Amino acid sequence: MRLIVTTTDSIEGCRIADYIDVLRSSVVVGNDIALSDLFGGSRKYNNKLNDIYDKAMQGLRLKAVIAGADAVVGLHTDFEEVFGKGKTRMVVSMVGTAVKLDGSPKCLPEDNKSASVSMYALHRQHMLVSIRKKLDNNDFSLNEDDWSCILKYSLTDLALPLYNRYLVVSTQTISNVPLFERKLLLDNFIPLIQSMDFDDAVKVVYSDLDTAPECSSVIIKECNLFAPSMIVNMLESERKHTIIALLKSDKPFYTAQDLADMDKIVDFLDNLPDTGRYIEGRGGVFSKTGTLLVCERGHKSAVELGGHCTESLEGSGAVCNLNVKGITEAEVAAIASFKEKVEVLRAILNREL
Repeated sequence: MRLIVTTTDSIEGCRIADYIDVLRSSVVVGNDIALSDLFGGSRKYNNKLNDIYDKAMQGLRLKAVIAGADAVVGLHTDFEEVFGKGKTRMVVSMVGTAVKLDGSPKCLPEDNKSASVSMYALHRQHMLVSIRKKLDNNDFSLNEDDWSCILKYSLTDLALPLYNRYLVVSTQTISNVPLFERKLLLDNFIPLIQSMDFDDAVKVVYSDLDTAPECSSVIIKECNLFAPSMIVNMLESERKHTIIALLKSDKPFYTAQDLADMDKIVDFLDNLPDTGRYIEGRGGVFSKTGTLLVCERGHKSAVELGGHCTESLEGSGAVCNLNVKGITEAEVAAIASFKEKVEVLRAILNREL
């Protein structure tokens, strides 16, 4: 049966029996078109536009077929150009609703021998199957051609297993993964995430923030994947350092719901439980307050109330720097900056700025 794709919310002669899901398809092509090509109706430019439009459409159709849809309605296409250093990166994003139709001969053409599959769709599915086999076999031998295909055909279906692998490889100082293959993974994974739809990328990256928190927070910051609603779901004191590390990240657009979730994050941080304690200073005047901070690591140091531990960490030479809440001076500064950001966002949404 032929899949119908339309910009309208209905299909003439058909009744929508079920709404399956909202589908998204994005294609990014960059850095091979000079600004000079944009003027005078450049054939190279027009061909590139048609190429990435077709790829985005093929990706959407493929997702619809996999979802078991008969049609995609309400198709909306966004086109964006990002300029820099005399080059431009082009992005086409398509969004539509996959639906099942109450079939009739007129609105649902039957399969026939004239049905065709595009070269792009065939190559994409072939590469998806081939590379997935390598990942399923825990085979790290993804080569340059594999990564070229992953990015060229936007094989975002592979993002989750590649993310799990990325976290493991990035945290290993000694690895059984050959250096060349390790470098390919570390160099190409973030561009893959950057090519994805925001919601899809968030689902991948937030699926595991505990294996390598620092690595995950770097990805989230670099790819602008700050997701307040996801962070609200992980508000536990044991994960405070991971949560604070995410405060410096951003997202493309903010909504009133984001503000509400950010308020919840602020409230959580304002009410962190004490993990250390203060005790009476002994053996003289240890500080202006006459107290000692006993941090969660058991260090004792003479500091002002609200101050940070000044004891050295054994074997590293670094200073402990935890306060009674178990957070460092840098983390306190990050929280303060985040609170300012929340208030600025509130003022903008309330049109006070």
